[in-house]
Amino acid sequence: MLSGKRKTIGAFLCKAYSLFDNAVYRTLEQEARKLDYNIIIFTTVGYFSSQNEYDKQEKRMFSFAPIEELDGILVAPDTYEIEGFRDVLMEEIRDRATCPVVALRHFSDELDCVHTDESAAIMPLLHHLFDVHKPKKVRFLAGYEGHPDSEARLNAFRKMMEEHGLPLDEEKDIAHGNMWYDCGPSAFKALCSDPDDLPDAIVCANDYMAAGLTRQLLDHGIRVPEDIIITGFDNVQNLHLDELKMTTVEQDFTGMAETAIRELDRQIRTGDSRKTRENNISIGIPGQLVLSESCGCGKRDSAFYSEINQGNANQIDQLNNREVGMTYLTIEMSGCDDLKQFHQVLIDKKADTPGLQDLYICLFQNGRDEAGEPIFTKEMTDSVCLVHVMKDKQDCGMPMVSFDRTQILPALAEREDPQVLYLVTLHQNEFAYGYAVFHYYPDVIPSNFFQHFNVILSGALSNIHKRNEILALYEERRLSSITDVMTRLLNRRGLEEKLLPEWHGLCARRENMTFITFDMDHLKEINDTYGHQAGDFAIRAMGAALRAAAPKDALTARMGGDEFLTVLTGADKRAAEMYIKRFEKELNAINVKEKRSFPVEASSGICYVKLDELMSLEHCIRLSDEEMYKVKEARHATRK
Repeated sequence: MLSGKRKTIGAFLCKAYSLFDNAVYRTLEQEARKLDYNIIIFTTVGYFSSQNEYDKQEKRMFSFAPIEELDGILVAPDTYEIEGFRDVLMEEIRDRATCPVVALRHFSDELDCVHTDESAAIMPLLHHLFDVHKPKKVRFLAGYEGHPDSEARLNAFRKMMEEHGLPLDEEKDIAHGNMWYDCGPSAFKALCSDPDDLPDAIVCANDYMAAGLTRQLLDHGIRVPEDIIITGFDNVQNLHLDELKMTTVEQDFTGMAETAIRELDRQIRTGDSRKTRENNISIGIPGQLVLSESCGCGKRDSAFYSEINQGNANQIDQLNNREVGMTYLTIEMSGCDDLKQFHQVLIDKKADTPGLQDLYICLFQNGRDEAGEPIFTKEMTDSVCLVHVMKDKQDCGMPMVSFDRTQILPALAEREDPQVLYLVTLHQNEFAYGYAVFHYYPDVIPSNFFQHFNVILSGALSNIHKRNEILALYEERRLSSITDVMTRLLNRRGLEEKLLPEWHGLCARRENMTFITFDMDHLKEINDTYGHQAGDFAIRAMGAALRAAAPKDALTARMGGDEFLTVLTGADKRAAEMYIKRFEKELNAINVKEKRSFPVEASSGICYVKLDELMSLEHCIRLSDEEMYKVKEARHATRK
């Protein structure tokens, strides 16, 4: 886990900017300092109506998180709206967690939980409605069937109806929506379509559905609250100003988060947990009644509108500035060719992430290459490399430190004070590149652009990977065009590509060069007698011997057929002769090992040249060939 002696709590919440999330994050920041914990928030994206490739990768956060290493877990299952997310998360915690786990805003028989006591929270609203307004006909707009909060609120409503002796027709008096504005038309049809049978009041399971239904009532000439009282739940702050302000219930998210983390702290300190007990701990938090216009017991004055308008104007300015910043960040990031540019753009654009104190980016890797450079991958791995560090808004470079991802961050990221870190995985389509870790200044939480920023990072990493793949493919093709397939030595084109760019400089400096041409003996006889496979073996043997004998800075090429050339810069006669002896020794070793019916032998010619401005590479190669043929002719004459 995070280095140091401080314990680490992992928090699992979806999204990063709802009213609930913001309240929890602020509370965690404060409580982490009081209780001396590091907290890692494993945050994801996901909406009820969303089904795409991005969601599939987001779900992998649960297997990625080092659940076994955490000292405590805080989880808010009901923030995961996409089908299957909640089940996967709970399965991972059930199978892997060895520490105390406390669920937040979620009633569970399986986990210790701190939640809104839905029945207790809605009761003040119901008592106000029934005792003050005394309706005779009341109906209920529930959320989608199976929504746990909605079901609890509905059951409290049923109980209140029974206590007041009011009839309740389950088919006619209860309708189900989707917890959002757009269920207004269907809710109106189910609950208010008969003008001769309108209710006195409708209790809605949340404010969004209440607002959507209210719009439909007003559109049909039905007044609220004069004709029908509407109530909601949640005290949503971002309803449109032209909506009636709802009589509703405000949940105490801050008190809920405080209670949850303190209960988790108690269990960590005492060793208590759900696994040590037969029953779970369930702590219910009450809500607060908010009276307003939809029941006629509250009214907004001009000061309210002035405050809202000023706040909206400020927010619009901030959003516009951030949107411009994100747009230019997208442009800059899309132009990054490599990680160095990626790192520099993040540093240059740090003003576009106000409140962000530290940023660490870690990429998945598959070991390191021969030069010691990390090999980055597009798959989730146990090993990661820290490639970007901004600390206290300062550029701390690209450490390129490799470590086990269960640590989350290496020791260099450690701080003396407790940290609340936000972790997101960086991915696109089916590919996973790594993760980013954010640390904000005290009392700062992620903005609406938090996930937008992470998507930009993922897109830039995707572009870099694609560019590297194209470059690797190009390099592979280029190498194949300059390499002899059979011997893996340079071909003639490859030799020229290596030497010609430097040729004028070598000539200007009047460098001493040694050209050694090798010509295999009897290749035609080997092919004719033993077949072309034997001839191919002989050519490969020549290449292997030349490669094994050549100095590090030598250039060796197969010039065509059975001719080879080695070029040595600055070598004298002794160095050239020593090279030929090493070659002959290597070739003899291959002959002994293979025990073929024929020996592989070669003639060689050495040409020593002091370059000048008038000398060409082609001329030097020709001189070397001539020397080799002289040696070959002399050997033939001796044999006769």
